[in-house]
Amino acid sequence: MEGAPRAFLLFLLMVSQPRDASPGTVHCLPVSVNGILGESIVFPVLNPGAFKSITWHGPSPANAEAHASRGPLAVITPGAPGALPHISMEDERYRGRARLHNQSYSLEISDLMLADVGMYSWEIASAYSNILCSYDLHIHKRLSEPEIRIHSVMAGNGTCNVTFTCSAGVGNETIKYIWTRPAGAPVFSIEESLLVQHRLGDEDSPVTCTAMNPVSNSSASASPKVACEGPTPPQATSLSYCHAKGILVLGVLGTLLAGILTVNVLAAREQRWP
Repeated sequence: MEGAPRAFLLFLLMVSQPRDASPGTVHCLPVSVNGILGESIVFPVLNPGAFKSITWHGPSPANAEAHASRGPLAVITPGAPGALPHISMEDERYRGRARLHNQSYSLEISDLMLADVGMYSWEIASAYSNILCSYDLHIHKRLSEPEIRIHSVMAGNGTCNVTFTCSAGVGNETIKYIWTRPAGAPVFSIEESLLVQHRLGDEDSPVTCTAMNPVSNSSASASPKVACEGPTPPQATSLSYCHAKGILVLGVLGTLLAGILTVNVLAAREQRWP
């Protein structure tokens, strides 16, 4: 899971309870987490020790009016001594998608959808105090290889201006673009488009666009030289010379072989017919 907070960080996030909070309840600062569309995410829960129940709440659905009496997302209760805890799914939106993670008290939600975005909270009820913590879930798509559009214009004096435009094609999601040169050269642009000047005849110096969002990144490269001068033609001259040389050798060998066979045949005939 990318972007999920480690469970022990929750200890550092706990703050004093607000004045209007009920006695014995400890609140955590909300933690922002990133999930990947179609994949899974785990919301960590501290080891509660002895507890009565752990109640999970999810974000309100889009048609909140139809779910005015909506209960919690799930309720976890202790199992028998030596047995695993029991989870009861109360929200039908998560049935078949939510479960306890790896025999722990942490909640795992699979097959994430954009409708899952929102605030999730869990409350541990024990005999001495309650702990209430929350996660603010954001969901992003995993980026595929970006597309680079190319527009070149001759500027005179043997110079060509090339505009490269990078696009990851992920709707309205905010994506950061970084342009670099080969061999780990420093970043030289963070815009979606890049203008490069190429002098005809210079060596090739490709540019690479890397598209990034909070959960993934992907790269593609393009060549200013190819954009201005076209692809380099194959080395046809050397290949043709090699082929011609091979054909010549085969022709000589074939002629010698034919001569040897002719001499042998004539000699055999002379022996048969004196």
